[in-house]
Amino acid sequence: MSSRTDARPSDSVTVEVHTMGRTFDESTLDRWELEAARRALKNLKSTLGAHTMMDALAGQIAAGDRFHKELIEASNGAHRGSHAEFTVRGLSGSDLAAWFRSQAATGRFQDKELLLNAHPEHYVEPPEYTGGMVETIGGHLTRFKVSVARELPPAVAAYRDTTYPVTLMNALLSLDDGTPFAYCLHQARDTATGADVVVRVVYPSIAPDSMIEGHCRHLAIEFRSWIRNAAAASRQPS
Repeated sequence: MSSRTDARPSDSVTVEVHTMGRTFDESTLDRWELEAARRALKNLKSTLGAHTMMDALAGQIAAGDRFHKELIEASNGAHRGSHAEFTVRGLSGSDLAAWFRSQAATGRFQDKELLLNAHPEHYVEPPEYTGGMVETIGGHLTRFKVSVARELPPAVAAYRDTTYPVTLMNALLSLDDGTPFAYCLHQARDTATGADVVVRVVYPSIAPDSMIEGHCRHLAIEFRSWIRNAAAASRQPS
């Protein structure tokens, strides 16, 4: 009998389930599984507490520090970026920017649940940071501080797109010892039906393709969540 506990999909086997008087295919089961996973993660994040989570992840966080310092050293000040673009209907770029200012004007999210639950791999906000996160970047758990960047280094500022005049946030991401390792440049523009949004994270140039592609997916999930949060807030009576 196999001791494996992870069931992987097979091209040669399909499943239907018959329950509650109905028949459901695997796409429905996938949705149920995702909903259950989200509930479980929310429960763990809210129950364990920041200090317990940080202690449990300490070894993986230390490995992440080493990984990113190696990238920084090997890149010698050069950069490359990950980005995701969104076409948003029903919420303007200006309203999205106002929501971001209300939540993260200092670099620290006001509503911790919206921060932690924006992505499954947002593990914990380090309790001693004024803004930051432990999340998966490049396959490594990465602990970083977030601070608003009033000015960007010229090589980083070059990534800004002047066709997106609304700034959501410019931020410096630094490791625990203060070493800068990435920058965020998030922008938007109003459209007739809502907004176009582009979000970027600029990394050391030696960052592998897998890291850049992985963070493009991360940005897509994270910002879809925050766009939905902003839209929900805009519908609430003032």
